[in-house]
This record gives sequence, C-alpha cells and structure tokens, in this order.
Amino acid sequence: MPTEATLSNAGERSGRVSGRAVALLHVTALIAGATLVIITTGSDRWWPGPLAVIAVLTIISDLTSVEAPSTKLKLSGSFLGIMLAAVLLGAGPAALVAVLSIAIGWLRSREAPHYLRNNLATFMWFPIIAGGFFHVALRLTQLESREPAYYLLVFAAFVFAMALNFVMVAGYQCYLDGSSLIHKTRETLAPILAAELFSALLTVAAVYVAVQLGTIGIALFGLVLVVFQYLIGQLLLSNRRSEDLERMATTDDLTGLANRGYFHAVLREKVAAAESDGECFAVMLIDLDRFKEINDTLGHHYGDALLSELGTRLGAHVGPSGLVARLGGDEFAVLPGIRTTDPPTLEKVAARIVACVQEPFAVDELSLDVGASVGIARYPLDGRSANVLLRLADVAMYAAKEAQSGYQIYAAEHDHNSVRRLSLLSDVRRALAAGEVILHYQPKVRADDLEVWGAEALVRWQHPKLGLLPPAAFVPAVEQTGLIGALTRHVLERAISQCAAWRDAGEDLSIAVNLSARNLQDRDLPREIERILSSCGLPPQALELEITESMIMSDPDRAIAILARLSDLGVRLSVDDFGTGYSSLANLKALPISELKIDRSFVTPMLQDESDLIIVRSTINLGHDLGLTVIAEGVEDEPTLERLAVLRCDLAQGYHISRPLPAPQFHDWLIRGGAATGRLPSPGDIPKAPRDGGSRRPAAQPRKRSRWPTAAQSI
Repeated sequence: MPTEATLSNAGERSGRVSGRAVALLHVTALIAGATLVIITTGSDRWWPGPLAVIAVLTIISDLTSVEAPSTKLKLSGSFLGIMLAAVLLGAGPAALVAVLSIAIGWLRSREAPHYLRNNLATFMWFPIIAGGFFHVALRLTQLESREPAYYLLVFAAFVFAMALNFVMVAGYQCYLDGSSLIHKTRETLAPILAAELFSALLTVAAVYVAVQLGTIGIALFGLVLVVFQYLIGQLLLSNRRSEDLERMATTDDLTGLANRGYFHAVLREKVAAAESDGECFAVMLIDLDRFKEINDTLGHHYGDALLSELGTRLGAHVGPSGLVARLGGDEFAVLPGIRTTDPPTLEKVAARIVACVQEPFAVDELSLDVGASVGIARYPLDGRSANVLLRLADVAMYAAKEAQSGYQIYAAEHDHNSVRRLSLLSDVRRALAAGEVILHYQPKVRADDLEVWGAEALVRWQHPKLGLLPPAAFVPAVEQTGLIGALTRHVLERAISQCAAWRDAGEDLSIAVNLSARNLQDRDLPREIERILSSCGLPPQALELEITESMIMSDPDRAIAILARLSDLGVRLSVDDFGTGYSSLANLKALPISELKIDRSFVTPMLQDESDLIIVRSTINLGHDLGLTVIAEGVEDEPTLERLAVLRCDLAQGYHISRPLPAPQFHDWLIRGGAATGRLPSPGDIPKAPRDGGSRRPAAQPRKRSRWPTAAQSI
C-alpha cells in the first residue's frame, strides 16, 4: 500500500504544547533543506515533463488521502510519487514535490501551524536523505537500471525513506502527547507493515515502468496508483465499519460497558478455563434501588445520564483485571478481578460496589441518589455453568433486595424462596380476581379507658394449596412489580367497604390501611381513594393511611405533594414504625399527618430496657407537642398497656388486645367485648381465628431499620 504519514489537528487534544524552541527548529530545518536543494541543483535532473507529471499525481493522491483508523496519521499514495521523483530525478526534485504536496494539502486539512511546520520540515528532509542515500549508493555500486540489483536498491531506499518519515512524524506526536514511540509503532505501523512492504514493491514496479516507457509510463502508473489508493481507502473504510459492528455487538451504547452477550461469552470462557485449571471465582449481579423513581419522576434523560456516569464509575472501580457489563435496564454484572470464593473477601468487594453506587450523581445541577442490591454466586460451590451462576446470583440479589442488606451470597434457602416467589407472583393477579386476597382486622383501643377506636386492615392470602399466607410471604415480591397498585386498590376497596358496613351497623370505627413506597409515586392515588370513599359512602376522616418514615423522607417534596392532596380530601395520615428510620423533624413538622405510631421494637421490650422506655416516653411527648395522636403497636401484656396509659399514650395495638381477625370474628369480638363498658374480651370470649403464620414478637427482639416492604407486610 503506497503511504505517507502526516499529522492532523487530532493532535490538538495532546497534553504538551509546541513552544518557540520547536518552532525555531522547524524553521531552521526548512531553511537548511532549501539551501541544500539549491546547492545540489546541478547534481539532480530537473526535467520539466516528468517532474510536472509526478508532482500532479502526487498532489492528487495527497488530496484524496485516507486517515488510518484509531490514529492521527494520514495514509496516502503520494509517498510513492515522492520516492519515484527521488529515484528518477534526484533528492532536490523529490523534496520540491513533497513540500508542494504538503502546502497544497494544507488548504484542505488546515492543520495547526506547528503541525504544518513539522510536516513541511519532515517532507523536506526525508526525500533529501533517502534520495541522497539512493544516489550515493548507486554511484558507489555503479549499478545500472537494467540490473536486478538496481531495483533491490530502490526497494531498500523506499524502506529507509518510510522509516525516516514515520520516525519524524510519529516522534513529534509522541513528544506532544508524552506517549512511547514503541507503542506508537505497534499501534500505527505494525498493522500496515505488510501493506507498506507491498507499496515498496509497487515503487520498484513504477521505477521499472518509468525507465522503460518514460513520461508516458509515469502517467500510466500514476493512474493505476490513484485507482489503487481508492481501493485501499475502501478497504480501510470496510475495516472501520467492521470494528464498529464488532464494538456494537459487544458494547452497551449508553454506558460503554460490555453488553449482555459479551458478558455471557466471557463467563462461559471463564467457566471452561476454571474447569480445566481448577480455579474458583465469583459472579455478581447488581440491581439499582430507587432507579425507577428517578425515571418516573424526572424522566428518562436523567435516568440515562445516571446510568452513563455509573458505567464509568463501575468500570474504574472494578479495574482492568475484572469485567463490568450492563445486562439491561438498571441491572449490571461484575466478574471481579480477584479469584476467590471466600465469603468475607467477596462481601468486602460487594460492600465497596454498593458504596460506589451510593455516591451522589450530579445531573443537570440535581444531586441524585440510588442504592444497590448485589447478589453473589460462586464457582464451583454454587454452580458449574454460566447460566446457573447467573440465575443463582439473581436469586441472591433478590434476597439482598428483600432483606435490604445491600448484598447477599447465594444460599440454598434463597433459591427455594425465589422459586416460590415466582410461583406466587404468577398467581397474584388470579388471586385478586378470585377473592383469595382477604383482610384481617386488628383493633386499636384507647390506652386510658380501652374504648375501641378503630382497626387496622392487614392483608392475607387464602391460597388454595399453601393455605393462609401472611403478608411476608408475598407482599415483598409483589411490591417489586406493577401489581402493588392493584393489590393496594383491592385492600382499600375491601377495608373501606367493611368500615362503612360497621358504621351502618352502629359501630363508630375508623379503618387504617398501609401504603407502599410505590403508592406515593402514583399521582392517581388521591383520585382513586376519593372514588372508593364516595362509592362506599364512608366519610374521609374515617380512613387513615399509614406510611413509613423512609417512604416520606426519601423524597420529601414529592411525598408532601401527594400527602397534601390526600389530606385535602379529609383523609387522616399516620407515620408507621416511627423511630426506626432516618427522618428529619423539620420535614415531619411540615407533613400533613395526624398520628405517630411507635414501632413495636421499642414498645414490646420497654419494661425490660430503660432506653426503650425513654424513647417511647419522648416520642409520646414529641407527638403531643406537635398536636398528633400517638399510638403504640406491639403491646404484648397488661403491664405494658398500663404503663402506656400512665405515659399518656393515646392508643394501643397488639396481641394482648387482640390478634388480627377476619371481619365476622372481629365483629363478634366487638359485641362480646362491650366497647362501651371499656372491658377487653378475654381469650375465651373470642372465637378462634385461623392460623396465619404469625407469632408474638419476642421481648428481646433486636431492632431493625424500618423499610418497605417490611413495614408494608401488614398492608
């Protein structure tokens, strides 16, 4: 392939700037070269006809040059013309042709001045040196054009000139960007070395034709040269397209990370290699938490910008020894660089990944926060194939998401729960339509006189095969899908309808229903609740909606907007599990709430733990100071209920008062208990309820941070 190398403005991104000393060196080189050409004029052949033909063909070839992929070097057939002039006419004419081609080519390329100076100096001197080398060697050997050795000398002169051209051009670029000339040679020259040697053969052929046919031969060969250069250009374009297609086939366009197909291929190769070498490794799947809220609230532009920055962040975090891929949506996969199955080591890696994801993202002057759940599967402990490892890592990831632990290493019990979860999810829609999703009701009483104030509606699933399922068995999985909206509507319709029936029967009760975090993202929720209240004839103030601190504080502005619309309807709002999440008292004061519910993790052990008692007392006082009703959940015994009354807690709820009951048994409980007399029913007064898998909370239960779906398992 006939080529030359020059520098273009792509180098403007270099780290070093050409200074005055370099400019002076360039100018000196040009003056010295021009002086040498003038001095040696008598030893060269300044034939107008051949010189004009070679100059025209060389300039045309330079103007139609092709840029080499992934480099700052320009490839053109003008190099062959320059060498043809050097062999046939001498060093001076060759230098003139070379400088003319650069000067006229600048009108098209418009390189920066320092690049132009370097190119002019380079193309002044390499023809002088290469041409001088050829003619000195020719005189010393006294070879003639009819001898084969003459053409071997032409070949050698071409290779020498090519090396000079490359070193002078690439060396200057290396000076600018601080890179290695050896690396530049491997990157630029090595891939086209075979074509360069072929172009040397073409030069030999061009010289032979010119010697035999004269100027006509030069013109004919020049025509062939232009056609050949066009074909080379098409070949380079084809190679570039092939590289682009390969990149598209293996790379995620948005993040620049590997895509699903490439990750699967690498994982299969890694499994095969580990199988033969006896090595071990781990696979990690990452799923973002709260990413859907960003997409739904701010739009896909913000979501895409976050994912793009996260791709860069994860790639830098994992490093070149590992592999990060985006599998789709907000799901990523990682092959860590370390080869181990040691749980503490893998947990440290996963914890660092979670911390990396949790750092704020700046998008259009907004600070966005997301979390991450990481699932880990190990080869060969957990699986021996790529598909199995990915499936088990996915199972572990969902276990981490449900436990809100950040990361989980796969365990067999996770897989069992995953299979059951998938089975349950496939039945949820059918269960809603078939009426299998039912409600139990747990009473709330006044702590001072035990008058029944209302009830909390708690969801259960009367599964045809698995029996009565508590919310923990299905609500967490449903909350991760679009079915949570349908489930919430079902619960609201049943609970509001039942409360309206009780009030029609003379029982002046209120009803409380738990919401999920995703419900607060639903702008249609207030309108839907207004419709249900109107259709059932229930006053809005008889409905209480329970929400957790984390649901409110994760996005206060949006939560306040939704809650304000609900409050405007007259619906009462309660903060559930108060004291267990991160919250802001300033935000809490601004919310349109009417009730605080103290979490059971403080209430149940408060008679055994002084610190819990202090928290309960302080919360009661805080709630009253804010003008709120305070209710304590998790009341398991009579002494706790009595102490709450002394502390002036307004309402109480727990197994000591009553376990959750189906609607008919709850009504019987009311009648047998005699709310008007202020006497709680004894266990013998209450018809036995079906088992729902629940149990009383141990007094010494450790505290856990409140989170959805844990707080919403009593939806």
